[in-house]
Amino acid sequence: LQQLLFAAVLYMGLKIVAWLTSYGQSYLTTLMGQRAVFKVRQNLFQHLQTLSQDFYDGSSSGRIISRLTNDIDRMSELLTGGLITTFAQFFIVFAVGTVIFSVDTQLAIASLAVVPILAISTHVFRQRARAAYRNTRKTISSVTANLAESISGAKVTKSFARERESLTRFAELNKADYQSNVDAAKATSIFFPAIRTIGNLGVFLILLIGGLRLIGVIEGALTIGTLLFFIQMNQSFFRPILIITGFYNTVQSAFAGSERVFTILDTEPSIQDSPDAMDMPEIEGHIQFKDVTFGYVEGTNVLEKFNLEIELGETVALVGDTGAGKTTVVSLLNRFYDIQEGSITIDGIDIRTVSQESLRSRIGLVLQQPFLFMGTVRENIIYGRPTATDEDIISATEAIGARQLLENLGNGFDTQVGERGTRLSEGERQLVSFARALLADPRILILDEATSSIDIYTEHAIQRGMKALLQNRTSIVIAHRLSTIVNADRILVLENGRIVESGKHAELMAKKGKYHSLYEIQIRPRAKHASVQ
Repeated sequence: LQQLLFAAVLYMGLKIVAWLTSYGQSYLTTLMGQRAVFKVRQNLFQHLQTLSQDFYDGSSSGRIISRLTNDIDRMSELLTGGLITTFAQFFIVFAVGTVIFSVDTQLAIASLAVVPILAISTHVFRQRARAAYRNTRKTISSVTANLAESISGAKVTKSFARERESLTRFAELNKADYQSNVDAAKATSIFFPAIRTIGNLGVFLILLIGGLRLIGVIEGALTIGTLLFFIQMNQSFFRPILIITGFYNTVQSAFAGSERVFTILDTEPSIQDSPDAMDMPEIEGHIQFKDVTFGYVEGTNVLEKFNLEIELGETVALVGDTGAGKTTVVSLLNRFYDIQEGSITIDGIDIRTVSQESLRSRIGLVLQQPFLFMGTVRENIIYGRPTATDEDIISATEAIGARQLLENLGNGFDTQVGERGTRLSEGERQLVSFARALLADPRILILDEATSSIDIYTEHAIQRGMKALLQNRTSIVIAHRLSTIVNADRILVLENGRIVESGKHAELMAKKGKYHSLYEIQIRPRAKHASVQ
């Protein structure tokens, strides 16, 4: 009875140890895999922050998101879905091979004679599978990109009643993704029966050689037990191989995903700080473009021998038709792109000799389409100056005439703006971006078509605060509504990357040139509309 009790306790003890071992293996495998995935995703996002603007110009947000999510998830499946198990199966294969060679070398060689065939088959399969899974990564990336675009543009889709076309486009991409996965399944499904067939070929060779030895055709003593042992060992040898090949699909999918992830990680930013780059010191705000030549595409220049000097504290407005080069000028000043020839200096310092971070910290930028981050109005206003106090926020919003409007929102400055600020109106988003730029208190302020998306009443409110916004700083204003820049110190008219007119509003109107034509085109319809009302 004592022996029976001891055996029962020992059995349960071994089971508990086995359970704990299994739990530990599973947990540690998952933990190590998730840590690796965490680091890869973190490194990828960190690397994305260093890439230059031209990378984003040529990459859709959906495809970048797909790298951070879908492709890294495939890598996660590799690291957490059985990598340790696969190593264990390799150990079993090695152990079985060692045992059978110690029992009977001839039958062991017969049993393993199919391994070269297995290796060749695996190599051929690997080529086909890698290509198939690489295609699945491309198609799911297209689906993700389309989803991101469709969700962001849902209002436009609805306003033009294009839901059916949007659905058709998504269906095409979704079908392509479905077909690529079916093709991958075709490429992989044939492999497993092939492995089993190759394994059975090993059994055939064992039976053939073993049978011939049993009847004396081939020399060498052999018992029925040894023959059956080798048949059993053959199954033990190929069972782990089947498990390994079953995991092979995951490996190929992970490799296809990792190729796309590491392609980004291997991408170097086109604009890099020089090794001896210094921090931009406190600046006054004198800007000079000297013989600047630049083109987004090699061989096609947007600016050529472009010269511009902006004095300290001067407000300069850039106007012109779409594609004239207005946004290019301010993009180059921020060093979003590097010029091919010439120089751009601030207070006599070439912007290529200072770090990009310190340069941009001296420049405030308000875009035509203001981007707000998920969070509150307050959090978005202090984005460029996280240490700002409530008094600073109130002062900034008062200066641009927006305090009352923003305080009258549902929860005032604590109102949630929603994704990309969708809970606020166009004008409210613009005002928040104005306050954000003012609070950062840059010496150079750029308003890139900043008032073109604001209704007429909000425009008047901003006009009242514009003087405070532009005071005591060098400012560059780009606006389609020319009424917002009539008080600028200097107005520059750009055409095909050249300055064709320069002067104050009254001077340019008197010339009756390009600026006069642009102004008349805008003001007459608005004056007519006002008279009708």
